[in-house]
Amino acid sequence: MRRKHKLLSLIMAAVMSASMLPLNASAGETFVLSGGGQRKNPNGYPGYSYEIWIDNTGGSGTMTLNDGGAFDTEWNCSCNRGNFLARRGKDFGETGKATSFGNITLDYAAAYSQTGQYSGGGNSRLCVYGWMTNPLVEYYIIEDWINWCPGPDNNVFPAKNVTIDNAEYQIFWIWHEGPTIKGTNERFKQYFSIRKNKRTSGKITVSDHFKAWENAGMDIGNLYEVALNVEGWQSSGKANVTKNVVTVGGGSDIDDPPDDPPPSGYLLKDSFESGVGNWSSRGGTTVTSSSIGSSGKGVAVSGRTSNWNGVSTSLSTSTFKPGTAYSFSVMAMQNAASSDNMKLTLQYNLNGTESYANIAEATAKKGEWVQLANTKYTIPSGATDLVLYVEADSDSNDFFIDEAAIATSGTVISGANASADRLGDVNSDGVVNSYDMVELIKYTKGSNNTINKLNADVNTDGNIDDKDVDCLKKLLQRTAVLADVLPDPPTGGTGTGTGTGTGTGTGTGTTTKPERKDGYYYNLADVSWIDPNKPMVAFAFDDGPIAGGGEYNSVQRIQDAVAGAGGHATFFYWGERIAGNESEIKRAQSLGFEIANHTWTHTDMRNLDGNGIKNEIGKCAAKLKEITGLDDFLVRPPYLGVNATVQQNCGCALVNCGIDSGDWNHASANDIYNKFMQAANNGSLNGKVLLMHENYGTTAEAVEKLCKDLPAKGYQIVSVGEMFKAKGIDMKYGQVYNNL
Repeated sequence: MRRKHKLLSLIMAAVMSASMLPLNASAGETFVLSGGGQRKNPNGYPGYSYEIWIDNTGGSGTMTLNDGGAFDTEWNCSCNRGNFLARRGKDFGETGKATSFGNITLDYAAAYSQTGQYSGGGNSRLCVYGWMTNPLVEYYIIEDWINWCPGPDNNVFPAKNVTIDNAEYQIFWIWHEGPTIKGTNERFKQYFSIRKNKRTSGKITVSDHFKAWENAGMDIGNLYEVALNVEGWQSSGKANVTKNVVTVGGGSDIDDPPDDPPPSGYLLKDSFESGVGNWSSRGGTTVTSSSIGSSGKGVAVSGRTSNWNGVSTSLSTSTFKPGTAYSFSVMAMQNAASSDNMKLTLQYNLNGTESYANIAEATAKKGEWVQLANTKYTIPSGATDLVLYVEADSDSNDFFIDEAAIATSGTVISGANASADRLGDVNSDGVVNSYDMVELIKYTKGSNNTINKLNADVNTDGNIDDKDVDCLKKLLQRTAVLADVLPDPPTGGTGTGTGTGTGTGTGTGTTTKPERKDGYYYNLADVSWIDPNKPMVAFAFDDGPIAGGGEYNSVQRIQDAVAGAGGHATFFYWGERIAGNESEIKRAQSLGFEIANHTWTHTDMRNLDGNGIKNEIGKCAAKLKEITGLDDFLVRPPYLGVNATVQQNCGCALVNCGIDSGDWNHASANDIYNKFMQAANNGSLNGKVLLMHENYGTTAEAVEKLCKDLPAKGYQIVSVGEMFKAKGIDMKYGQVYNNL
């Protein structure tokens, strides 16, 4: 099951409103909206279009029109899915190709800030915005943002770096499906230019962005509008736009100087406390913000398949001048092998040849942060297309980075004093959390001997035993990381070892494969950690894998929350979405989650004949087998669609749901949480298969709370296969399972 929702294109509900007539306005007029609505005019005072819009999810806002294209706006939409925009610009009426109007500039100045956000997170941005037609394109030139900014889908169009107005921009396009200026709901492209060094004033040669997109192979259509846009998502804020002048014709007169470097001699300094910044994937890796850093938050790099795969950022030659020496530094850590060699490398083009230079390298022991630093590295003279990246000698080890910096030559950049010796950090990953509890319990039960024994002696009595388990539990409870009740971990482990229970516990335990039984699901789940006499609930998520990690990094948040509670879940994967997103599935398998099948094209199989049903399930199963090594998968039919034909031709056990979260139908995080907790309180949650979707931020937020509160009520969070196996139930092909 699925629901389409994208943050940026929600603003098109504003453009579509057929019930709103154009409103004449004059300077000084203020529009006030509360609870949702829209005021707009494509030919407003004095020749500048205007629009203020609030989604019907709630919130309030104002917009005051000032002289020229200037305006003031303030919004309070710090609610679940609250969405706001205010914009002014010029309407071009689709009268010609966007590149045919000559020089188009937008000169602006704005005092812009975000003053609050919803508990589930919020963001805002300042950008140039508009549409083209034939082909239909929605475009953004984002100058400043807070908390979040869209990124490329490298499987569709890898981002390119261009210099416009003496500044570096990242350009790319992605597919989107939603409402359009034509009054339709359809699939179209979104074009982006993201400014690498943010600002809130300056002159933008908009037409140069059109040209850059065209030169990159992005089709240019007829221009609909050019507007300065202030937008907020689940946030509150204000903006005083004192200048907003759109000029058409003439030559470019941009004379803004290059961006100033950060203060104190630093030209680049990324601490990653608010996200991954301008760093992105290299070689198809997954790059996400992580709570694991050398000091505070960091960046996680996963899904590596070759040693050059890693994380990268582009460097502008206007700031980092070829032939000049600089001081480079980045912190790096890996937790996958006893040691790995980490490298900081520069890729560049010299006389038409792609070249590489090693800036620094160091051997990183498991769980220890190392500094990759060189106080005097000279960028080769004549080099262009500079890309700085971090890689490792291994082909597949995931790693983390933090505290990236470039400064003037000779600057000694201090590395974080990260130590592998910290009481409670049993697995030496730099943080103390529920994963350490799992490893400590395994050690006390004799199934793990690879822990950091110094850190595992939490009560410092010289022994590692149940007393340390109790001390660590109290420590985690004080920091609100672990609920009062934590089930014993599976003996098959939840790490990335070499056990035989792949897909439902891949650690170093001694689980043996069961005998196959014709006509029944080949259930490899290790249920030795589950108490069949205690309440349990099966978490099951549809519609992955998701490029980019879902709304607000929902996929990793869900996986981390469930694993952190010592539990497992089932993920039903949509075949067409797998290409390029295999790393998500591999990560789920490494955490002990159950890998399952959601068909190839996500079609309602009730409309297919027997061969069509077999093809939908079989094609997805073949792809999952290629990734996981498994050869039998549970299947959740899209739209929960089952009939006799499906049951007779599926060749698998079918899973629907005992309780539906409703996340696909706009349920908020509180709606989801309250529904499941109410069922837990009255006992009806026990033995149920839950229906959730991994691509929603609201679902991730609810799961994070559920993973703390359900174990506290005695519930075990398990996969579908684990729940039925723990109760001694073999899952028969063709039969539908909703609950015990």
